[in-house]
Amino acid sequence: MVEERSVGLTGGPGSQACSPRSRFQACSISKLVLSTVVLSLVESGALDLQLPITTWLEDLPTRWAAITLHHLLSNTSGLGHWGDIPGLPRLLTSPPPREELRALIAAAPPVEPPGAGWRYSGAGFLTAGRVVEAVTGQPYATTADALVFTPAGMAATSSGPAPADPDVAVGHNHGRPWPLHPNFADVTGSGDLWTTTGDLVRLGQALRTGQLLTTQSAAQLWTCRTALAADPDPGSVVVTGYGYGTFLGRVRGHQARINPGDMPGYQTLLAYLPDQKLDLAVLCNEEAPSLNAALSDLRLP
Repeated sequence: MVEERSVGLTGGPGSQACSPRSRFQACSISKLVLSTVVLSLVESGALDLQLPITTWLEDLPTRWAAITLHHLLSNTSGLGHWGDIPGLPRLLTSPPPREELRALIAAAPPVEPPGAGWRYSGAGFLTAGRVVEAVTGQPYATTADALVFTPAGMAATSSGPAPADPDVAVGHNHGRPWPLHPNFADVTGSGDLWTTTGDLVRLGQALRTGQLLTTQSAAQLWTCRTALAADPDPGSVVVTGYGYGTFLGRVRGHQARINPGDMPGYQTLLAYLPDQKLDLAVLCNEEAPSLNAALSDLRLP
């Protein structure tokens, strides 16, 4: 451990101080976990990245017939993000119940054919979670624990509802508490993951050392599938490409594998900087610019 720092409170006045043991909502870092679960099931022969997802889900619209797990994990399925789905807002703050959300996604027209282009898609990752449940016959959380959390030693991490623990960080918006809507527990790949900074570092290290996947399979996470135009005003994090559940780019000028997260009340980041051999985990229970503020204090050459 090079440096470990905690500031602020988990909730309002009088709540516990944030610490390395505090559990936070991980936001879209959960896409890395879901991608790892899928690749593990591919290794075991239970799934195939190139087969249509209708192989495992029979209740899908016929227009989804060409969508594969490769498309879902690489954000090239054409399903679009929450704001592309009629009946949902651009910023999802109060997800509808599980079955209603699935129905809205299925009824939405695709934004483009699968494989035609890149578009960030929470709906795509939620659908990948459905595939996992169909092929394993058990809740996604159970599979994630068996294939990722337990073998990586992530004892403080869970998928599903917020843990019943006073040391869980409540989200904030400009200093006002903003508890996460409970329906996010069912939004696999977007709002289901609760974890600590230490467990996120364990996840990154486990992926690089063969504890969760073979070297070849793990490399698929950070193999660039689509080049992305860099944001002209990006702050400390610049993304230039996307693999499976993972962005490629730079953090504070260093090449990095990047798993960022941003949702009501939270900002998060898990990154690996190969030239520094550095794992970086940041969990904030406040919205922007909390992440950039944290990264500005990072001591890097």
